Amino acid sequence: MDELTSLGLILLLALFAGHLVRALHIPEVTGYLIAGVVLGPSVLGWLSQENLSALGVVSEVALGLILFSIGSVFEYSLFRRIGRQVAQLTLVESAAAAVIVAIGMLMLGLAWQVALLLGAVAIATAPASTLMVIRECDAAGPVTDYLLGVIAVNNVLCITVYGLVAAGIDLLSPASSGFFETLYRSMFTFVWQMVGSAALGFLIGLLLAKWAAHVTEGGEMLILLAGSILLCVGVARGLELSPLVASLAVGATMVNLSARSRHLFETLAGTDPPFYAVFFVLAGAQLDVSLVPAMGVAGVVYVIGRAGGKFFGARVAAARLGLQSSVQRFLGFALLAQAGLAVGLTLVIDDRYPAIAPVITTVVLASVAIYEMIGPISTRFALVRAGEAHMAKPVTVDPITM
Repeated sequence: MDELTSLGLILLLALFAGHLVRALHIPEVTGYLIAGVVLGPSVLGWLSQENLSALGVVSEVALGLILFSIGSVFEYSLFRRIGRQVAQLTLVESAAAAVIVAIGMLMLGLAWQVALLLGAVAIATAPASTLMVIRECDAAGPVTDYLLGVIAVNNVLCITVYGLVAAGIDLLSPASSGFFETLYRSMFTFVWQMVGSAALGFLIGLLLAKWAAHVTEGGEMLILLAGSILLCVGVARGLELSPLVASLAVGATMVNLSARSRHLFETLAGTDPPFYAVFFVLAGAQLDVSLVPAMGVAGVVYVIGRAGGKFFGARVAAARLGLQSSVQRFLGFALLAQAGLAVGLTLVIDDRYPAIAPVITTVVLASVAIYEMIGPISTRFALVRAGEAHMAKPVTVDPITM
């Protein structure tokens, strides 16, 4: 099947699946993912690996748009109000998930390197499906605000922890070429990934903010935004930086430097549903459900340990901070989804540590298949039970502006 036919099929089946699951009170994003699984190589095979590779650039652009929207949560006035609480919530729920998973793997007798790497990967929470559910529910309120802040900070923290764990493994490896040389190589890669990505996002965000002041027509605004995100993702890939961090930095820069940022995010919210639909169908097609039975005890420990750490970590932190009861009770339910960054880290681990990569890849990819199905449903449950979902309204408002 050629790529144009694939795109048409993806959009139409995404629309059908979204309407179907909506009648069952299930988030549309879950319908998109299920449609992708059915179309993908693990079931019908209508979307081949060649199709998925060719359409990968669409997924990257869509993810860039998603992270750009989430980056706007770093608006100074909002982050000054809840930034300290968001940082503490993220640290506690991330640490709880990482520690529980790592200890569980050590108790199963796995190597400490495997345990620490799986603990680092367990930190990641999928921003894409979470944001999609927020927009579908037209959610607004304290749970939504803290959720957006946590998923923005959470993934940056995950990359940071992974970089530190990888540096530690390299330093303690018998095959290391010397302490200082190994330290320099590991830390240079880590600093380049974080600082370089943030600097790239800031520069492109600065360009976007300056240019947006001279653009008044909605169509031109979209052209400017699309060009900026494409430039950001493309340059990040070329320089081996993190498109995730760079896209977050673009959104954060734009929202703080441009008086027209609100209009830009509103325009984006009304035009990006096709990108989101394609992104999630392709994400579903890449899920290999055949790995679930093969995940073994380690996979079960990972799924339960990560979910428990996220839930109880968020609850304990919210209680200690004296946050609203709705945040204490429901925020943890909204942190279960896991996808893009976790999968990306498994690819990096496979290239960097081939000897221990197979067990990590099997556990993480099988767990992602589970989490991407239950995560959006759990997030929707949290928003509805917290009283922040307003699904009778059309989903045309960007949640950051609420």
